[in-house]
Amino acid sequence: MPTPLKGSASQPGTGFRAGLVDMYSATTPQAGKLRAAHVSAVVRLTPETMLANIGSAGLILWTFAPDIGWELLLWFAGILTVCLFALRSWRASLGRQFTHASPGTLHKATLHAMLLSGVWAFIPLFWFPGASDSQQLIIATLLTGMIGAGGFVLNPLPLASMAYVAVFSASTLVALLSGNRPVYSAVAAFISVYAPLVTLGALSAWRKSAALMNAESQSQRQEQMISVLLSDFEQNAGDALWETDAAGRLVHISPKLCELLQLREEQVAGTAWMGVFVPMDADGAVALSEALASGKPFKELPLSFDSAAGKRYIQINGKALLDEQGQLSGWRGVVSDVTEKVQSTNLLRQLAHTDSLTGLTNRFKLRESLAQRVADQQPLALLAIDLDRFKAINDRHGHSAGDEVLRLIAQRLQQQLPPDAMVARLGGDEFAVVLWTPEDIEQAPAIGRRLVNLLQEPLNLAVRRLTVGGSVGLTISHGEPTTLDELMAQADIALYAAKDAGRSQCVAYTPELGAINQRRATLEHSLRQALHRQELQLYWQPKVCLRTRAIVGAETLMRWRHPVLGWISPGEFIPIAEQSGMITALGSWALLEACRMHASALRGLTVSVNVSSIQLRDENFVAVLQDAIAEFRVDPAQLELELTESVFLDSADQALAMLHTLKKTGVKLAMDDFGTGYSSLSYLRSFPFDTLKIDRAFVIELVEKKDAEAVVHMITGLAQTLGMRTVCEGVETPEQLQAIQRAGCDEVQGYIVAKPMPLQEFVAFRKAWETTPTRLPAARA
Repeated sequence: MPTPLKGSASQPGTGFRAGLVDMYSATTPQAGKLRAAHVSAVVRLTPETMLANIGSAGLILWTFAPDIGWELLLWFAGILTVCLFALRSWRASLGRQFTHASPGTLHKATLHAMLLSGVWAFIPLFWFPGASDSQQLIIATLLTGMIGAGGFVLNPLPLASMAYVAVFSASTLVALLSGNRPVYSAVAAFISVYAPLVTLGALSAWRKSAALMNAESQSQRQEQMISVLLSDFEQNAGDALWETDAAGRLVHISPKLCELLQLREEQVAGTAWMGVFVPMDADGAVALSEALASGKPFKELPLSFDSAAGKRYIQINGKALLDEQGQLSGWRGVVSDVTEKVQSTNLLRQLAHTDSLTGLTNRFKLRESLAQRVADQQPLALLAIDLDRFKAINDRHGHSAGDEVLRLIAQRLQQQLPPDAMVARLGGDEFAVVLWTPEDIEQAPAIGRRLVNLLQEPLNLAVRRLTVGGSVGLTISHGEPTTLDELMAQADIALYAAKDAGRSQCVAYTPELGAINQRRATLEHSLRQALHRQELQLYWQPKVCLRTRAIVGAETLMRWRHPVLGWISPGEFIPIAEQSGMITALGSWALLEACRMHASALRGLTVSVNVSSIQLRDENFVAVLQDAIAEFRVDPAQLELELTESVFLDSADQALAMLHTLKKTGVKLAMDDFGTGYSSLSYLRSFPFDTLKIDRAFVIELVEKKDAEAVVHMITGLAQTLGMRTVCEGVETPEQLQAIQRAGCDEVQGYIVAKPMPLQEFVAFRKAWETTPTRLPAARA
């Protein structure tokens, strides 16, 4: 049903009639509230209008004095009765909140207006004709004024206003036209024009007031709705609203705000916003003061404070409030509890920079520190450490014993090395030590020999006593120009020399050790011919969906069988390929072969291909990728490129730009070995990877450390939040499988499913798996 506001804003005729009908017949709560507002606007003036009527009636008596007959006194009594009745009703309504009026209330008001104007009609009908000229002038002037005043006073009630004006005008016109004097006709013509104008003016005023009341009502409803939404927001979100006046005192204190600040309402009521934080976080309070003093909007301003539950972290957003003159009237904003986010970020940062098994610095943090030192041409000593008999311990006593050995070795290294030394675990049984100070660098050979002796000391495990031993390779840079890779290679060459010397040795790099690179040179030369001689082949390792137990993908892994040296480990020839620049050709061949095999034997699976950071820097890589997809008609959504965090080491911005370009081709991108480097947390949000591959180091710890499963669960939760799937690689035991399922991982890859295998074996394995998928152990409840 249309409202007066809508009617007045649309078609004038139809809207006006619809507005009247709505006002005098609609039964909705909103119509009742608007009627009450209109009636109240008239009722408020009851004392003034009734007293004006009584005074006007007294003026009539004075006009006819002293010849006042009983009939005129009776008429005055009628006026007095009607007015006193109206005043009685008005007095009875005092103190009551008039919020709703029925259509009947408006009809009663119309009848009252007709009754009052009807009593007044007796004057022009019965006393005007016989009155003297002066009396007629007073009566005509008085009635004309009452028509205008009454019409406008009653304009909030349009029917009452029209009835009042109509009765007054009709009685006046009858009196004037019944006379035979020309002047009466002129006055009648004036009344005929004046009365409709009064009516139109009253109706126009009514329409404007109705529109204004309707707008105010809608504004109140909107404010109520906003209040409800804000209250619901505070109750269900981790945020709270705050608002201050111009003096900086809090004027909006909600239970949620007190909860976030760990304070009671009486502690913050009437308190300056700044004063709340000074005892909690002095530095943060200074930053907040500066933000408020600037007068500009601010967001994510961090503060922290200690509570009974531990360290709490919050962020404050704020915006200045201005009055109508543009002067500052206060501030309003939101306080957000970011404790869980900060704790998760800190934990992920720690995971990204430390080795999860030993707590030492990891490989990528070590490279980051060394790269800066090398770039600044500062002296340092680098010692590469490799345990001599660690594989035998794993084979004989299991991985749990091997992990315990690594932890004990890490503790010994930290305890025995100089306090300024950096100790890192590179992976597996490999460690590294960096010496920074001139004194330590000078003593590097002695420190290396001491480490060898330290590693030979027996280790006391829970139920056994083991001796491991280790070899140390040392290289010293005195600040001469070099590169990080050269420095690492020198340490590795020295380490290989120590192993070749019978292990448990410390060997320093010298130019004479260049002969040790002969194998590397041989492999590099042979690798350049390997593609032409068809010595390289792709092996495939399946990925299984933990929900459906179906094989959903396969990772392609490059293998090289040298005609003389036999099988060459990818860990040996891939670094050679990267350092020699051959990785681009090898990677392109692997990509083309993977697409070719996907188009035939591997249809329906997501094929994963490892991509080196060097390939990404090749300007032709995207073209090679697009050509492979087009040539073999591969669905890009079923082709996944696995990238290690090293792609971000040189130029993060350039790498991200390349990744966005790759994403436009439709292929999927996976972050491989998550958690082993520094860039995981930094770039996960910057670029939306499709898959997050959790490093085997976490998988190993799932059944050994109580908090390891929680860490993996947190990583999977992070991946789900960012819209990524998770793949746990290196899963070998049923216990590990059950743990990753509890942690919420999506896919599994590892020896528990199958080792990497040639294509024909993989096809046969896949076929057999489809007939007996229950070979993967089921998760326990």
